[in-house]
Amino acid sequence: MISPSWREEVLTLARTVHLQVDRDGRILDAIGDTDTLLDAPREELIDRPLHELTDPRVRLAATLIEQFSTLASETGQTRAVETDACSVYALSDGSVALRLTSEASEGDGVIQRLVDRLPMMVAYVDPDGRFRLNNQAYLDFIGLSREALYGRPVSSVLDEASYAKVAPRFRRALAGEEVSYEDRLTLADGRTHYFKVHYVPDYIDGEVAGFYAIIQDISEYGTMIQLLRDVHTGINRTDIGTREIVEQLLDDALAYLSLEIGLISRIEDERYTVWWAASRGPEIAPGTTFPLGDTYCRLMLDEADVFHTVRAGEDPRISGHPCYQAFGLESYIGIPLCVNGRVWGTLNFSSAAPRGRPFSEIEEELLRLIANAAERVITHEVEFDRVRRERDHLADRAMRDHLTGLPNRSALEHRIEGLMQARNAGEPPFSLAVLDIDHFKVINDTHGHDVGDRVLRWLGERMAQCLREGDLVARTGGEEFVIVMPGASQRAAREIVERIRTHVRQGRVSLDDGQTLGVTVSGGIGEHQPGEPYPGLFRRADAALYAAKRAGRDRTHLAACPA
Repeated sequence: MISPSWREEVLTLARTVHLQVDRDGRILDAIGDTDTLLDAPREELIDRPLHELTDPRVRLAATLIEQFSTLASETGQTRAVETDACSVYALSDGSVALRLTSEASEGDGVIQRLVDRLPMMVAYVDPDGRFRLNNQAYLDFIGLSREALYGRPVSSVLDEASYAKVAPRFRRALAGEEVSYEDRLTLADGRTHYFKVHYVPDYIDGEVAGFYAIIQDISEYGTMIQLLRDVHTGINRTDIGTREIVEQLLDDALAYLSLEIGLISRIEDERYTVWWAASRGPEIAPGTTFPLGDTYCRLMLDEADVFHTVRAGEDPRISGHPCYQAFGLESYIGIPLCVNGRVWGTLNFSSAAPRGRPFSEIEEELLRLIANAAERVITHEVEFDRVRRERDHLADRAMRDHLTGLPNRSALEHRIEGLMQARNAGEPPFSLAVLDIDHFKVINDTHGHDVGDRVLRWLGERMAQCLREGDLVARTGGEEFVIVMPGASQRAAREIVERIRTHVRQGRVSLDDGQTLGVTVSGGIGEHQPGEPYPGLFRRADAALYAAKRAGRDRTHLAACPA
């Protein structure tokens, strides 16, 4: 039986080292000629962080392990990048194995062959900020040949603002610091991407000779993260209203999805009503309505989940749909919005142009997150509207007579105050009439207070039928009513009150026993004079009312001019 030590002997003779490294970059095991290649016996290497080793290939490999392990775990497959002098193997258990040999340990060709096999971008930058190595992934992304890029300054591939952001990071790497960051950078050709970047200093004889830049394009991820930050910030803002919050939410999502129209719509009784809209084309006004069946949202609600298409004209689910026939929307993605456990409406984004790529699972999940944010805003708005309506209802009740439903004394005084301010500002005069039911005590004594209450309600309705738009009739207590007539002189007011008096006399109040009851009213009318306080105007009109009663009732008198 052959002893296991033969492996060590072969590796030593071949001047080769194998290292097994965990996901965190810590050495799990080492075999081979570690003394020659790494200047350390095996025992000193175990459990040591890989980045502490000085071999340039090892330092580069330490940076690649995180990305390499991620790629392997995503696919569930092993990966291998091999050269004669250095190889990297992503193993199925999540660890990484490195093979180092003594061949060309200082050779740039080895590094070049290694990095050309990597899926992420790699560049080497010298102390003058110029490219000295670029792998194939980097060349493909930038769109230049290896020869054209060699020796060019990094500033030539970035716009001025982006280079100003990365230059301080270059200086830190050239000072010997490993630098990691994620940032949004704009290239010289105008393209903007999110990048995840790691700089690894390269030492020669103890001096930094440059640094490796390991670069990943995470634009989709970065844009999504930025969108989520904007969503979180937006829905928690207190300095802008709901409309601005929702419009910003729709605008951000349109930019991320590269579509033209974003809508939040209310669904009620098979009617689709636009509540909020954002558009990069023709504007869609809130309040616009459609039959629900004429929208793609009907299809989405039937599925009760995210529904999308990128070429509606070729989609058998949508073929012949009224929305496609009317608007030609090729791209669409939508999701139901639920408030208090029930479908409230829909969130959807669309475009007349076919989308260049299908909607991804990430975009579907992102739509759900945006819908959650929208539901939160809508729930707040619905609750706020409910509280506002309740408040308005209570305020309205506080300003109305509980029996007749007419404005009460408080509402009357509020209206008079506004008219007096307008009068003092030069507006036309207004007039006030005080009316009283003739012989109301007899009605109560003869027929009972229930009939008296019925008479009061009937009279309120009868008088309101004769008022002009803007006039107000209020019940101020008992059988007394006050009519306010904006812009009416005393003469015009008398015509209005006489019309009311005649209309009341001609009507009959129905009683429960089938009989009817006739009612008459008397009234006094006064025109407000500049500077006259309300109590003075009321006293003049009230005095005219009593003069009408003394004169025989069922008539109106004009108030005397103030002294």
